[in-house]
Amino acid sequence: ARFSLLFALIISAINLAIGAVYGAIEGFYGGAVDMIMERISDILNDVPFIVVTSLFQLHLASKVGVVPSLLFAFVLTGWIGMASKTRMQFYRYILAARTLGAKDSRLMFKHIFPNAIGTLITSAVLTVPSVIYSESNMTYLGIVNLDSSNMTSLGTMLSQGTSMLTTYPHIILFPAIYISLLMISFNLFGNGLRDAFNPSLRGTEE
Repeated sequence: ARFSLLFALIISAINLAIGAVYGAIEGFYGGAVDMIMERISDILNDVPFIVVTSLFQLHLASKVGVVPSLLFAFVLTGWIGMASKTRMQFYRYILAARTLGAKDSRLMFKHIFPNAIGTLITSAVLTVPSVIYSESNMTYLGIVNLDSSNMTSLGTMLSQGTSMLTTYPHIILFPAIYISLLMISFNLFGNGLRDAFNPSLRGTEE
């Protein structure tokens, strides 16, 4: 379970960093810059994740390793949602602040990012269960094989226990319970952070 959890946290942090910078540039400059960057996001967003993962495992894993290629697959499109949230936050504040004559650097780091940080942190936390679920699916289906890298994950444990399900059901039961509790915990934690940063959304589901 250590791999699944650490991998999800790393992916969440990387997507937060990329998405925040990309979305900030979109929302801050707007116009043609925003239009071009949004079209790039749309193209990447339409690429099926399972296709990206399969291609990376076939052609990239042999060069950089199974885990780095899986990381690249998650990062390729995982930052898009974070960028979209950052972009919306920037659009919300940019016009009013510019009207008051604020400088670009002060506008970005003193006004907009502090107001957007709550939304970004909440989104990053809610990304963790999504990554764990997707990674477990990939390893369970055998699309990603961690055996070659001497590592294991929740999906690998579930896959290995499937053949013994009828005689030793506990082998697959405990990993399944653990992944369920892990995903529920992070979703509850993320919703709690969202309520703390934005009380107006309290009681709604993310």
